[in-house]
Amino acid sequence: MRTRPLDRSVTVLCLGLVLTHLVSKGGTMRVLCRPGQPVALPCSYPYEDHAGVSQLSVQWRSPRGRLLCHYIKHRAYQNCTPGYAVAYRPASVTLTIQSVGTQDFGSHICSVSKPHEFSDFSVELARMSDPVTMAPNGGGNRSGPTWINLLTCLLLVVCMKRLRE
Repeated sequence: MRTRPLDRSVTVLCLGLVLTHLVSKGGTMRVLCRPGQPVALPCSYPYEDHAGVSQLSVQWRSPRGRLLCHYIKHRAYQNCTPGYAVAYRPASVTLTIQSVGTQDFGSHICSVSKPHEFSDFSVELARMSDPVTMAPNGGGNRSGPTWINLLTCLLLVVCMKRLRE
């Protein structure tokens, strides 16, 4: 079987796109708020959808990368910067900002880890006047076939066919 360089490039690109979709986790959600108001930023993760996880660690980071809250479930440990709080319930850890300041606007990162698995979720805090956009399925928790999943499957079929040629 002999392939042209362009065929190999297309095949590698297809496989890269499929692998990127299959490996990537997390999602993005947008929450609107006005300065001075309290706000809750949700972080839902799939680890406890069907069964509890005994060892779990969550870190919330500000748009500038500053650690705002750290929660460790199995140690009953919680440490937050003043003005911020974290609330845990299975499959969700919510960051509460008691009074939103200008430094709070932007993408907050919720990093959730358990043994042998780690995911980052992004929650963008935007001013009330900014246009509203939200990722499908409430910010990336994928459930059921979506158009992106169907497209990924189609790409996988095309790539597999190309590899067999």
